[in-house]
Amino acid sequence: MAEAKSKIITGEVPDPAAVPDSSMGSPKSTESSSSSDDESQTTTANMPRHSQPNKASPPRRPEIDLSAMLSVEQLKQLQVLIGAIMEDLQAQVRDNFDKMTVTPVESTEGITAPSAMILLIPNPRSDKYRSQYGDIGMPTDKPNFEDRELLLQIMKSHPQDQASAKPKPTLTIPKSADEALTNSKRTQTELAIASLAELKRDALGHFGKWRGLVFKRMQEIVIRNGGTGGDVFRNAGRAGLAAKGGATKPAGIPVQAGDESNAQHIQTYPPMYTALCLLPKEKRALILHTILLMLLGLDQYPTYSRIALLKLATALKVPTFVLLLDEYRISQALAQIVSGISAEEVAQKRAEEGKLNKRWRAAGTYNPAAAAGLSDVLAEPLIAAGVGTVFGGIGLSTSVTARLLGGIGAAESTVAVGTLFGLYGARQAGKTMDAYAKDISDFALVPIHGSPQSELLDPKDVPAENRRLRVTIGISGWSTEETDFQYPWKALGALSEVYTLRWELEALSKIGAALQTVMKSTAWSEAEKDKTRLNVFTSLKTSHWPATLIKASKVMDNPWTVAMVRAEKTGLVLAEILSNRVQGERAVSLVGYGLGARVIYACLTSLSEKRSFGIIENVVMFGAPCPSEIRVWAAMKSVVAGRLINVYSKNDYLLGFLYRSCAWNFGVAGLQPIDGVPRVENIDLSDSIREHLHYQYHIGHTLLRLRWEDADLGEIEKEMPKRALVMQQQRRLAQERQDESSPHLREQNGNVVKETKIRQNQKDKTLNKQANVKGEPNGGTLPRRSNGKAKQTRNSGGHQVHSKAEQESAKPRPRQSRQESHPPVGSHRHEA
Repeated sequence: MAEAKSKIITGEVPDPAAVPDSSMGSPKSTESSSSSDDESQTTTANMPRHSQPNKASPPRRPEIDLSAMLSVEQLKQLQVLIGAIMEDLQAQVRDNFDKMTVTPVESTEGITAPSAMILLIPNPRSDKYRSQYGDIGMPTDKPNFEDRELLLQIMKSHPQDQASAKPKPTLTIPKSADEALTNSKRTQTELAIASLAELKRDALGHFGKWRGLVFKRMQEIVIRNGGTGGDVFRNAGRAGLAAKGGATKPAGIPVQAGDESNAQHIQTYPPMYTALCLLPKEKRALILHTILLMLLGLDQYPTYSRIALLKLATALKVPTFVLLLDEYRISQALAQIVSGISAEEVAQKRAEEGKLNKRWRAAGTYNPAAAAGLSDVLAEPLIAAGVGTVFGGIGLSTSVTARLLGGIGAAESTVAVGTLFGLYGARQAGKTMDAYAKDISDFALVPIHGSPQSELLDPKDVPAENRRLRVTIGISGWSTEETDFQYPWKALGALSEVYTLRWELEALSKIGAALQTVMKSTAWSEAEKDKTRLNVFTSLKTSHWPATLIKASKVMDNPWTVAMVRAEKTGLVLAEILSNRVQGERAVSLVGYGLGARVIYACLTSLSEKRSFGIIENVVMFGAPCPSEIRVWAAMKSVVAGRLINVYSKNDYLLGFLYRSCAWNFGVAGLQPIDGVPRVENIDLSDSIREHLHYQYHIGHTLLRLRWEDADLGEIEKEMPKRALVMQQQRRLAQERQDESSPHLREQNGNVVKETKIRQNQKDKTLNKQANVKGEPNGGTLPRRSNGKAKQTRNSGGHQVHSKAEQESAKPRPRQSRQESHPPVGSHRHEA
């Protein structure tokens, strides 16, 4: 016991076997160690008869010695900082529900969702309300008066005082929803919070489990002999890793300026004060790297782990790109462990290990390699990448790094690494796709960066150089060209494993062609004149739309309805494969525009119903055709641990028109901000987006505005000329429409047409006269000759013989628009 006390004083975590558990309430916890043998003998003697004294005890957790890196005081400060980060993350999960507010929206700024209604009538017979209403409506048996002694005993034990008797409660059944709301005596905000109480409980429970695992890992850290309070030095045994252990920029991977990403993370995750921020930069970077390895030792890298690391980086004043490059370096090393291993071999190794606990396999007694003394052996790819060191070899030894990484860093850790990268979720995802094959004909994840690859068929087929610790999926909303589903997402940087979701290309091509046809038609130009007088929210509420747009709706409505239904089903499939861990135990970010944002909406709502927390990190939705009701977005935010961003435009008149047949009374997220849900960001692009088809040309620029931590500046610069070309074509088309609608040009155009017709008629008369005098036309063209001959035959013989031109002119002509019947002004002038 004295030895255990000395360990506590020096900051070392004591061995649970040496220190009695104070939570057990043992009154002899302060006794000397001399009586421990007697107590153990007494305990053994008093054991039950059928006990199993030879049963293996639970494995002892390994001790992670960080004496070469931290002092006792610094370890205490780090533990306090980690505890504060855990409390802040828990508060965020709780505040997503508790701080919701229902606020009305101005008529010109959006649509206010209908108020919450109470459709619940209390049942007095239920266990929940029986204590409140007593035995109202409950059938009671008649008392047995034959047993008079028992009756007298009951009356004496329960005397009734008529003066102090409480009045019986009355049950009022409401006749309407408004009356039920009045009787409940609760506000709209309280009703909204109460409707998500079960979701809040499950979200907090899921986070609590992850937090418990982190605290258990923190208890493994020990400091011996006071530790190291000053600078950290270069490890002599790993001096040769100087070129690989530094936080340098990888070749061919562009990294955004650190100031922008740091500013955004400081705004999103305000730094907490700690004295550790005053340490040298090498030591602060090593602390962040150590915690990253410790969290990866849980054999998973969920969104909670990454948000905690971002908070730790802001508290330690470490630039964000240092964390990004550490993730890249570790992912490349881990990818080498599973490169060349088939899924069958990985499944076989997993079956051999059975159901052993893999949380503490690195140094636990269940590790098969521990018997041979190889528990502290780090995998060769991790050693070659300099994992455990920063700034060219400054850091930890290989044995300490192996204990930090746990089972994922052992010499034979293919099972743990395969689980991290999703080698086990592919088969279940394939079954999911087969189940939905009748509803969705096209669904595939196509990689954007790295080695060329058509689509992701199996996670084991991903090249090692393409693997990352984070996954980003871009989802397009329509297709006007063959590469529309792919090129907007090249702006997403290569420090994440970026995929684009190829889904229902036929439906997306039809809706893209329909929208493009309407946008270039005269119906849209006429509708734009009405748009200046009417607001899109006014049109939705009054159902007043331009007549020309109503006629053009025959082209758009059917493809839009089909695409909306397919988007819902695609979102369900995406949620299913993410729940089955096709991405592995890694965080996923989703970015989508148009109907792609509708896919994300269906995916997030399905994940909230499945209680699949800790998967989604960041979400950006451009022009989303989905409701803006706060309960919907609170449920979506419950499964998004990071940033949830709504990009909208109040001038997107086409989106409002297309959404008119949906539940627009619950608001339209692509037209208005999301108010009332904590930590939901809104970006207004009303000045830039005036047509729904322009969202795909603003992806990269908006990501820069959002200070996206991993954005490719080179690809964003390539996006600018294409957007400028589209805007120039739009202005040219608008100018042509304006010129055609000008009264002066229309009159000039009509005069030119009349003059041309008069000259043509005079020429025809002259040719007809020559044909009547000479019997055949002189110098006339072939059509004129047949005309004259037909007239002679008809007049002489009496038979109705017509030329080919007259037969064509006698056919009924379809009704043409004014623009088709009158060519442009320039063509008439050329003919004249």
